[in-house]
Formats: sequence, C-alpha cells, structure tokens
Amino acid sequence: MSDELTTLSRTEAQTLQSFISQIDYWTGQHGEKADVVEIVYYPEDDGFEVSNNEPNNGILKRNRATIFRTEILAWGVQMLKELKGWDNTIKVTKFACVYKDGKFGVSAEVRDTTAIDANDSLAIESPTGSGSIGD
Repeated sequence: MSDELTTLSRTEAQTLQSFISQIDYWTGQHGEKADVVEIVYYPEDDGFEVSNNEPNNGILKRNRATIFRTEILAWGVQMLKELKGWDNTIKVTKFACVYKDGKFGVSAEVRDTTAIDANDSLAIESPTGSGSIGD
C-alpha cells in the first residue's frame, strides 16, 4: 500500500495546498486559460518562467505579459516570500508548480541558512588550543 503513496515534504504539501486554491480561483476568473499553469523558479538568477493555456499572439516577443501571466508571477513571488520566511533566513533551492490535464505537480525545497551559519562558526579554540569543538 505505501508503495502507491505519493510522499511530500511539509513545504511541498503547504505549497500544493495554496496552489490548488489558486488554480480554483484562476479557473473561475480566467476559464480555460487556467487549464494549464506552470511556474518554475530559478534561484541562480532569482527569476521565474511561467506558462499557461493562453495563445501567445506575439505578446512575449515584445517583452510584454498578459494580465493572467502577471497574476501567476505575483502568486509565485508571494509564495517565494512565504517560503523564505519573515526574516529571509531560508534559502529556496527549488520551487515549481504545474497544473495540467486536471493533475497537480509540485516541487519545493528550502534550506535554513541560519543552521549553516551556526555550523560554520563552530571552529572555536578548545582550552588546550588543540583545535575545534568535537576534536
């Protein structure tokens, strides 16, 4: 039975819950344009790629976006802020949400930067001067 389960981290589950609610809202507002929604965050350049079920009509070629695509971006930015935490101490290493053919997909990974900083600062001299803590 457990082989058939899809497992999610708490972060992924919370992101998925928010995304499902948002898809319901967008479906009500934009109809079939919301039949496909994809949003991917690229942490290396702090950017997003979004797509949906709208025809392009040359808009993307002119460095413009439709209102619906800007709504998708705005939701993504808000989720990113929530994932980073109120004090911005959490680094988002992966964030993507997809809705297509009535199915949802999510990937969200975060890393607490305060834990990394705390571990990096453990190189404290021991009373004997022989090295760092734990030697």
